[in-house]
Amino acid sequence: MKVKDSLILYILSQFKEVKRRHLFQYISENNNFDHILQASPHSLSKHLNLSLTHSHVIHKKLHEQSFKRMMWHEFKQSPVITWFDSHYPETFRLIPDPPLILYYKGDLSLLKTPLISVIGTRRPSQQASKKIDYILRPLIDRSFTIVSGLADGIDGMSHQYALKQGAKTIAILGFGFNHIYPAKHRSLFHSIAEKGLLLSEYPPHLKPQKWHFPERNRLISGLSFGTLIIEAAERSGTLITADQALEQGKEVFVLPDSIFLEQAKGCHSLLKDGATPVTTADDIIFSLST
Repeated sequence: MKVKDSLILYILSQFKEVKRRHLFQYISENNNFDHILQASPHSLSKHLNLSLTHSHVIHKKLHEQSFKRMMWHEFKQSPVITWFDSHYPETFRLIPDPPLILYYKGDLSLLKTPLISVIGTRRPSQQASKKIDYILRPLIDRSFTIVSGLADGIDGMSHQYALKQGAKTIAILGFGFNHIYPAKHRSLFHSIAEKGLLLSEYPPHLKPQKWHFPERNRLISGLSFGTLIIEAAERSGTLITADQALEQGKEVFVLPDSIFLEQAKGCHSLLKDGATPVTTADDIIFSLST
């Protein structure tokens, strides 16, 4: 890990005026933060697309020794992965708008395992648990790690199923670790921290906001080679993740169901748009091998 650059990235990310897309643009054009550290307030404003007022404030902080010592202490105490870290997921480097900092709890080695994202409606049908067992069991037997978003419904069910089977699971969160949402998944959150991996691009103190969840979805699809949709209603946040997966060039797998099932209407729309229908886990495994 490039410690100095990781630290500067961590510091800059603490300022809400510094936008991720501008940081990413800078990083894409430069291998390190030397230009940032050497920049005048005026140059800093150009590098990071800041107003001069904000640039002066940030410039002062970057050269204030007491602030840097405080940030260094906080950085060392924080379980974080940065863009410059060898543990940073390579799949994220290939997606639009990648996260630059990830907070984590749990086993980072899971990032090196075969990953499949499993998502769906927050209001699953009575058959949803059977679908999860039927499709996920063969994948788990082949050492797949289940990736999802800790939400109500299919997400939580998929995490719980993986843990019950003694398999591994990764939860990508739309909130900081100190504000677990939904609250009823507190026990599941801690189980995944102990037996799997939690990832969030939001600092621990940050409470969940409604826009965090569609933003988080790009990471659920981006981490894995493909996304499996168990159930999705016609107007479903699941479809946002599916669209992002397609934009990222990832496979989207969909379970078809009855045309009369409300939780299948979104699935059928995706199938019309070219998603891959799956009726067995072998359909997914075959796609991975071709």
